[in-house]
Amino acid sequence: MITEKEKQEIIDKAVEKALLLLPEAVGSLMVNQAVLHKLNREFYTKYPEFNKQREAVSSVIELVEGRNPLMKYEDILREAVPEIKRRIKTLGTLDMNNVSKKPNRSFEKLDAPSDKPHGEL
Repeated sequence: MITEKEKQEIIDKAVEKALLLLPEAVGSLMVNQAVLHKLNREFYTKYPEFNKQREAVSSVIELVEGRNPLMKYEDILREAVPEIKRRIKTLGTLDMNNVSKKPNRSFEKLDAPSDKPHGEL
């Protein structure tokens, strides 16, 4: 059995090791964040039409990333572009100002893949 002093020495060593690893972990996180920021800036430079629809863009990117959690971020952005364009096109057809009248629930013009017919909500 170990003494209380030996137990405390083990704890102290473990805490010291963990604290010494913190700068490395924080540095790694900062580098990753800088790379992601650069990729996002390049993405919005390449697709300036997405600037006004950042909520739709982030939603689609989260969707693609959720489906492919191990995919590189560059590939996620590339794969998300067609869906982002489709979603922005769909959002452009929505009337966000007139909420008093009954919405059009016809989905014939909606470009959404589905194997089931769309019905009334």
